Formats: sequence, C-alpha cells, structure tokens
Amino acid sequence: MILRAPFLLLILGVFLAACSRAHTGLEEISYRAVEDGEIWFKNSAIQLRFDNEMYCRVFFVKGGKALSMNDIPIDPAIAKPTHFIEVDGKEVKDFHVDYRNVGASDIRTPLGTGKRLHLTGYANTEQRLTVEKSLSVDFYQELPDLAIFSVDYRNTDKNRSLSITKVVSNFFRLDAGRQHPGSPRYAFWCFQGRASEKANENPARLTLNSSQALSTRSAGVGPGERFPFIDLWTEEMGMAIGEIQTQSGALTLPLQVAPDHRVEISVQDHQTKTMGPNESLPVSKGFLMVHSGDYRMPWQRFREIGKVLGPVTQP
Repeated sequence: MILRAPFLLLILGVFLAACSRAHTGLEEISYRAVEDGEIWFKNSAIQLRFDNEMYCRVFFVKGGKALSMNDIPIDPAIAKPTHFIEVDGKEVKDFHVDYRNVGASDIRTPLGTGKRLHLTGYANTEQRLTVEKSLSVDFYQELPDLAIFSVDYRNTDKNRSLSITKVVSNFFRLDAGRQHPGSPRYAFWCFQGRASEKANENPARLTLNSSQALSTRSAGVGPGERFPFIDLWTEEMGMAIGEIQTQSGALTLPLQVAPDHRVEISVQDHQTKTMGPNESLPVSKGFLMVHSGDYRMPWQRFREIGKVLGPVTQP
C-alpha cells in the first residue's frame, strides 16, 4: 500500500503530538454539563463552553491560562451561535438544549481516538414549526488544539414542509481587544484560502473598512478541492475555521468588520433547500483550530485533515 505525503505528514504530526503529551502530562479530554446551564468540553489546548441555547465560547489554553478572543454580546440582535439557519429569510438561531440528550462518547476515526460531544436543541420558526438541531464536536487525544463540528437539522412537523434559505456554519465574532484592551478590536492578521491552493506569503492586516468574501465557486477545480479556510491571529493567539466536508457545492466565507469594530467570520450556504415533514438535512463538517503564531501550521493541518477524511460534496 502506498501512503501519500499529506497522510504521512498527518501521521507524523500525530506522533509528535503524542510524544509531547506524554512528556508534558497533558490533560485528557473531559466533559461536564450543569442542568439548564453551562456545558464544557475540554481538551488540553482547546476548550469549548456552550450555554443553554448552544452559543459557544472558544478558549485556547496557553501557558496555563485560558485565552479567548470570540465575543458573544448581550444584545440578542447581534449575538449568534456558531451554527444557525434562516427559514423563509428569517433567522432561526436560539436552539434550546435538551439536557436529557446531552453527553459524550468515545470515538475512533481516521484521525485517531477521542471523544464526541452530542448536543440537541429545538427552536421554533415564525410559522410555528419546530426545528431540531443536532450538533456534535469531535476532540482527539493527539490533536489537542482541534475541534471538528458536524451539524444536522430536522423538520419535526409531521405534515408541513419548510424552506431553508440560508445555512450558517462556524460563525464567530472576534475581538482583538480582549487580550490588549488598548488595541483596536479589529487588529488581526488574516489569511484566507481554498484547499486546492498553496499558501501565499502575504497575509493581510485588517483595517476598519475590511470586508471580503471567499467563494468556493472556482472554474477548473473539483468540488472537494474548493473547501474554504480563514485564519485570524494576534501575538497571543489565533483561531482558524474551515469546511472540510459539505452537502453544498457553493459556499461563501464572508469576513467583515462590524459597526462595533469586532470582526465577524462564518461559512455560508445561500442555496434554498426544502425540508419535508420529519426530513433531516446534514449541512456541514467544519474545522476549528486554536494556535500560536501565524496561519501556516493551521493551514497545513486543514489541508491534511481534508484529504484524510475525504470530501463529501454535491456540485
């Protein structure tokens, strides 16, 4: 059997991470939930805290401190969870967690062994239809800075269909001022790319008027090679997101500096989809990574993992 170079690089990375874990005594993956309250999922370098509506705070454990640069405002008109939808053009985002179905299980995939967090929540549309969101997060023992998100939506109505006009994945509002109170909230370095492209050597420094959108539509490039990636970082930490499997062949990855100077990023699918009675829609498998330094190491990891898991896409 011939092993391709990207797979060998990933295996090498896993081996080095294992050596590092053994040498430093890194913590094992853990899960904790408080009834009607916080849900924690922790690895040694990345930690996630969900509230009772599936809003997520991301932490990077560095030097014994838990750093975070994603912002969840109090204003409900601005605040959004990591994954939500629009039904007939109206946002459906506050999915109330069913704590009877919260838990974590052991997993073994081509990426190694780890644990999977399971969250299920319910939200109502303006048409009084109830949508179920099933969200899972994979943590791996030897990839302690990485999370893989998977999300499904289900129309629970037995008689009526609903029309999903937009699907949003990996939505985050980032605030550089959380680590440097005197710095502009948009003071990030940024790199965007597609899985089929080589990294360029000219990442951009965001400005107050920064706004851009990367598209997966690319002539002459296969659907499985179009998956988008974005990384934002400061001197203290960075956070990268991307899509490594999708049910859509047409995604956009918008970035904008919001009116309050925070930076908003996400992966979006604007293709209208109809969900019939009791029908489910799997929408994404997303990549989230926290790190130190610039985009090069997360970019390499993103491309390696995409090749190992293999594309699932519809053109």
